[in-house]
Amino acid sequence: MTGQSREPKFEFSARRHQGNFRDSSDTISPEGSNPSDDKAVRHRHLLAVGSEMDNLYPSIRGADGALRFFKDRDIKWWKSSRSGDNSKVDGPTRNMASSQVACVNFLLPLIEIPGALLAALKGIDGDVRNIVDIEYQGNISPVEFEWIGLGRSLEGGRTRGARTTSIDAFVVAETETGRKRAYLLEWKYVEQYFSSKPERAYKGIGQAGETRRQRYSPWFYADTSSFNPATAPEMDDFLYEPFYQIMRQRLLADRMIADSELDVTEAKVVVVVPEENLAYREIITAPPLKERFPEIKTVADVMETALKQPGEQFAMVAPAALVDSVEADCRESAAQWAEYWRRRYGV
Repeated sequence: MTGQSREPKFEFSARRHQGNFRDSSDTISPEGSNPSDDKAVRHRHLLAVGSEMDNLYPSIRGADGALRFFKDRDIKWWKSSRSGDNSKVDGPTRNMASSQVACVNFLLPLIEIPGALLAALKGIDGDVRNIVDIEYQGNISPVEFEWIGLGRSLEGGRTRGARTTSIDAFVVAETETGRKRAYLLEWKYVEQYFSSKPERAYKGIGQAGETRRQRYSPWFYADTSSFNPATAPEMDDFLYEPFYQIMRQRLLADRMIADSELDVTEAKVVVVVPEENLAYREIITAPPLKERFPEIKTVADVMETALKQPGEQFAMVAPAALVDSVEADCRESAAQWAEYWRRRYGV
């Protein structure tokens, strides 16, 4: 069986799993699990309109939970007309397969569990010893969402979570050597990118393509860039998703180091994606990268080959590994959270 034939399977099984959770979990209200609109009747991973808060882990619901966290920072919630979301209502999507919701459900509850956020990072790097609070624009928190950097994005804008280079979650840790390392966490769940029509996925066409080159080329080719000119000499090779997004996030990390944002001296882009999502992990969508790296089979391998210090600058991990790490250090205090995460996301 080829990787191409397996592409859609995880997407379908994950949405089916969310539908089963919606209809069986006592964390979903009777109203939320019984939608009346045709879209949600046909697609069981959608909650009933008006029950969008059921999409969040119970302890972060309500006016003082995730809603307040996002509102205080003027962060935009992801919405989709395909899911039947009302963009005028503040709060999460009703789509239970949302990656943003998965990210928030993972990290925000850990703030209230002593040592849990640090334990999660230990699932990525064993040399972290402390979490450093992020102080910015009057807010103090050990984790931020839809982070664009201090003051402005790579594109010059200031809006978090909409039409700009941002990272799903951002954490700063102190290492055993006393250095501050930024973790730029990009959360994926059912996302997949196909290679059958690369010409449609290419981001370098027309005026929009020229704008992208003008914006990102100075960072890509700078001395401070983490991209290795010997193995990744052309930025255009990365103008295909998901490489385009990863490239921009890596350039954001490079800027953080160059500008000493929050005093960080190291920064790592981490894609958190289920092990079973082969359509994300194993499909090389960019023809130039296929040609440049003919022996490489995965997205992670491409990035590790393209970067100057791959082990320090990029990682791809499964959420299951992070749950295991939290349970190993915080088994009793994180038991309820871990049970929810394993039941909801099948890890």
